[in-house]
Amino acid sequence: MKETIFELEDQVEQHRAVKLHNNQLISELESSVIKLEEQKSDLERQLKTLTKQMKEETEEWRRFQADLQTAVVVANDIKCEAQQELRTVKRKLLEEEEKNARLQKELGDVQGHGRVVTSRAAPP
Repeated sequence: MKETIFELEDQVEQHRAVKLHNNQLISELESSVIKLEEQKSDLERQLKTLTKQMKEETEEWRRFQADLQTAVVVANDIKCEAQQELRTVKRKLLEEEEKNARLQKELGDVQGHGRVVTSRAAPP
């Protein structure tokens, strides 16, 4: 019977050792769970912040694209107006050059005709 008592006491000691070891494991696992929950909360906050930032940057990019499109349209309008004005100025320049050439010819004709008239009118 003493032998049975010793065996039972030995089993109790082993059971206590296993229980102590299990309690330590449980404590470590609970600590790990707490740390993981904190990490999860931190990551959720970061995700929320990054999601908000991404939305803001996306909206800013859309505004930039719209502004750029407006600038391109305005620049194209200005270019078209400048090209039209350039065509008008070139046409007027050509007209003025033709007018100038015609007047130069008329002047030459008048001066040449005036010499002929002057030389006939003033014989000595």
